[in-house]
Amino acid sequence: MAGGLVLLLVIVAILGAGVAVGLSRRKRNPFTNQQFVNQWEQQMRALEASLGWRFVAEDQGFQERVPQIGRMLEADRSRVKFQLVGHWRGAPVLAVEVVFRTDNVVTSEYRTYAVVVVPRPMPGPWVLISPRNDSVWGLFEQFVETGDPVFDGRYEVRRRNPAFASALLGSGLTQALLQDPRANGVAIAFDEHNLAAAVPGPLLQAPLAHLADLVLDLAGRVPWQALPRG
Repeated sequence: MAGGLVLLLVIVAILGAGVAVGLSRRKRNPFTNQQFVNQWEQQMRALEASLGWRFVAEDQGFQERVPQIGRMLEADRSRVKFQLVGHWRGAPVLAVEVVFRTDNVVTSEYRTYAVVVVPRPMPGPWVLISPRNDSVWGLFEQFVETGDPVFDGRYEVRRRNPAFASALLGSGLTQALLQDPRANGVAIAFDEHNLAAAVPGPLLQAPLAHLADLVLDLAGRVPWQALPRG
């Protein structure tokens, strides 16, 4: 009899713990709260109206468009949360909210980022320029120093082709990034076929118009024809 009572108490405790965990997870996911969902939808509609972009559910191929950033999703497409498509200053734009893992393998911390993608005027080798104090970008290659102490104090550079990266940075790009307040805290990816700007935080809080202007301005100032091709 006593043994049966103990077993019953253990089962009740396990069920209670399961319910508690379920409620805890539900509490942590704001999209289970209808009031939050309604507010989020209103904010997204306002964002669409202000930019002239539209929210889309279909996969827009973010990982394929910007492979050097897309690979940080570690082949998990569910970490692309939201997508907006449209045009800005005549160029097609994709904006996404994604979740990246930091390079701290001990804690497995995840962070939300907003990324704006525009076409690159000329295809070529990739270069990734990221804020030095943002550990998200160190999952793969080690960064290299440019020799500019001010720039190296603020940014890390990862690249495929050293000659191309040197020519790109030496075209005035380093000074442009240092002097442009829109670039503070922004990672810039010169991917093979597209350019992207990424900042920490969700889409609804990101300065999407400023990011789009920034990458388009950078694209317009780079002397693409004069850079090494391979």
